[in-house]
Amino acid sequence: MRSRRDRTRRRTGLFWLLLVAAAGFGFVTTQAFTASNAVPATNIGQFTQAIAPSQLEPAECLSGGITVTSIVAGAGTITSTAAGQLVLGSSGVDTLTDNSFGLDCMVGGAGADSFNGLNKGGDLCVVSAATTVPNIKKCTVVATRP
Repeated sequence: MRSRRDRTRRRTGLFWLLLVAAAGFGFVTTQAFTASNAVPATNIGQFTQAIAPSQLEPAECLSGGITVTSIVAGAGTITSTAAGQLVLGSSGVDTLTDNSFGLDCMVGGAGADSFNGLNKGGDLCVVSAATTVPNIKKCTVVATRP
């Protein structure tokens, strides 16, 4: 018969062996699971979507009966060339002019812009608070923005 001391040593040795084996097994399986959870490359921040001119049209112009079909934007002197255009000014002082003989929506920037419409005031204008009345010719002001 084995002594009590031998049995205790064997049990203690078996305990440590099982503990080391369990830790090794846990380490190996953890590495296997994390290696299989690769995060794929994404295109976040690289999404491109075309928008229609009507999506940029101010509500005041839409409710005024103008449906824009194209956009003209710039700085300095900006001139529309077709009916139904959205004419966008910059943040500086601009001159927005309608040469299309059709109804347009003209949106100035933050500067003291000048608006030169046609059609006896049929063009709709969104002006800044810096724009003065003498600078608005043949254009119906539908909104004033800061």
